[in-house]
Amino acid sequence: MTSEVLILNKRAVVLGADSAVTTSGGDHPRYSKSANKIFELSRGGNVAATIFGSATIDLLPWEIALKLFRTQLGNTSFSRLDEYSTALLKFLSGNNKLFPAELRTSWIESQFDEAVKVALNEMSRRIFDTDVPLQERRNCWAKEVERLKALIKDRGVCQALTQKPLDEILDRYALTPWVSRVTEQLFQAGLDAVNAHELAALGHEIRYCYPELVLGSTGLVIAGFGEDQIFPAYEHFAVYGHIGEELAYKKVTSFEVTHTSTAMIQPLAQASMINMFTEGFSASLEKIIQEQGNTAFLAIFEELKKNGVDIPKELVQSITQRCQTDFMGAWKSKNWQQNFHPLLGVLQSLSVQEMAHLAESLLSLESLKERVTSSSESVGGPIDVAAITKSEGLVWIRRKHYFDANLNMRYAARLEHSFE
Repeated sequence: MTSEVLILNKRAVVLGADSAVTTSGGDHPRYSKSANKIFELSRGGNVAATIFGSATIDLLPWEIALKLFRTQLGNTSFSRLDEYSTALLKFLSGNNKLFPAELRTSWIESQFDEAVKVALNEMSRRIFDTDVPLQERRNCWAKEVERLKALIKDRGVCQALTQKPLDEILDRYALTPWVSRVTEQLFQAGLDAVNAHELAALGHEIRYCYPELVLGSTGLVIAGFGEDQIFPAYEHFAVYGHIGEELAYKKVTSFEVTHTSTAMIQPLAQASMINMFTEGFSASLEKIIQEQGNTAFLAIFEELKKNGVDIPKELVQSITQRCQTDFMGAWKSKNWQQNFHPLLGVLQSLSVQEMAHLAESLLSLESLKERVTSSSESVGGPIDVAAITKSEGLVWIRRKHYFDANLNMRYAARLEHSFE
C-alpha cells in the first residue's frame, strides 16, 4: 500500500508520496521504505507521473517503463496534459521491447483460468449442491449464465480494449481448445451441471469486460501542464495490464484548474487521515454511520410491529433503502459544505511553499496513524514532494536518493549533457 496526495491551485500542482512498498512473499511479506513513486515524465519538467498500488506493470518495474517513455519522448511536447497520458498508454500497449509477445501470449491461460474461477464464484451455490437433482441444477446454471451475460453486455468491453479480439476468440472453432481446457477441470463433484462451452465463453468475456477481477492494478496519475494550459491539471488511471495485444486500463477521474474551478486536493491510496482532514470523515466512519443508520431505520419498523402496525417485508426493505440513501447523501453533503468547500477556498490562495508543506504534513500524519494502529508498515519512510509550476517546471522540494550526488560527478555531467 502507499499514501499520496495531489494539491492543485492556479500557481502549481504539488505531488507528495511516501516511500513504503510491500513485496509479497507468501506468509512473510517484505516491507521496504525506499520506493520512488514520483517521476518526471517530460524533459521540459512540465509533466510528472506518480504511481500507487503496484510497483510493476506486467512484471516490469514502473520506474523503468516511465523513464524509457521519457527518453523516447525526448524534446517532444504536447498542447494539453491528456495528450501526454495518451502517448504514455500508447507507448506501453503492446510494446514488444518492454513486454515480449511470447510473454503476453503465455499470460492468456492464467488469465483465463482466473476468469473461470470468477465466473464459478459468481454462480448460485445451488448449482454445485449434489443433493439437488441434476436437471434442476442445470436449469439453475442456465439462469445464472443468462444473468451474467446480461451484466457483461451492460458493462461492455473495457474502454481501452477493442471488441474484435474477443469476437475472434468466441468464434466456434477458436473457442474449442478453451472448452477442452475447461472440461479437464470439470471432473469434480458438483460440477456436472456446468456447461463447458458456456463457461469457456464467460471466462474470455470476463477477461475483456472485467479485467479488474482477473488482474491486479496500478494507480497511475499524470499531472502538470500542457503547452497551451496556463493552469495545472491531472488525470488518474487504473492500469491493469495486457489482455492479449492490448493494455487494459480505465480513466478514474480528472481535474483541471480553471479561472472558476480554482483548487483541488486529491488523496490517493491509503488516505484515512487525509480524508478526515479534507472531508471531515474517513471511509471507516462512513461505514459505521451507514450500518448504524440502517439499524436505526429497521428498529422503527420493529417498534411499529410491537404496537400493532405490521408492514410487509418488501415495503420495509424499500422504505429503509430509500431513507438510508437520502440520509447518507444529506449528512455527507452538509459535511462537505462545512469542511471541504471552505478548505478549497483556502487552497486557492496558498503559495507553492505552503502547498508543499501541507502535502508533507498530511502524509506524515497518515504515516503516524499507520505506524501506531497497524503492523503492516504499508505507509512510511521518507516523503518525496515535488511542485510543478508553469514557469519553473518540476522542482523537488523533498527527495531521497540512493546515492550521494557529490560522489557521482560523472552522473551529474551525463544528466547535464542529456538536456543540451
